[in-house]
Amino acid sequence: SVGTSATVVRAANNNRTSLLVQNLSTADVYVGETSGLTTANGILLKPNERLVLTRVSPETFYYGAIYGRVASGTADVRVWEREYPAV
Repeated sequence: SVGTSATVVRAANNNRTSLLVQNLSTADVYVGETSGLTTANGILLKPNERLVLTRVSPETFYYGAIYGRVASGTADVRVWEREYPAV
């Protein structure tokens, strides 16, 4: 559940190989990379939309935390993360 403050949806993970973030609420959800996330600088996920990150190159993939927030109220956000142990 995310509210009107930037909330960690998924913590940083150096072993992440893919990540899915889905908005299951009726509210717009904004996601981003920092605790400074706002509705003005976040990526918009409308109801039932999802963000999918898939690692193609270890050098360019995002391993950091993902934050979420809404303009008002709360939203149900689901996350699925796949990882492999570091080699």
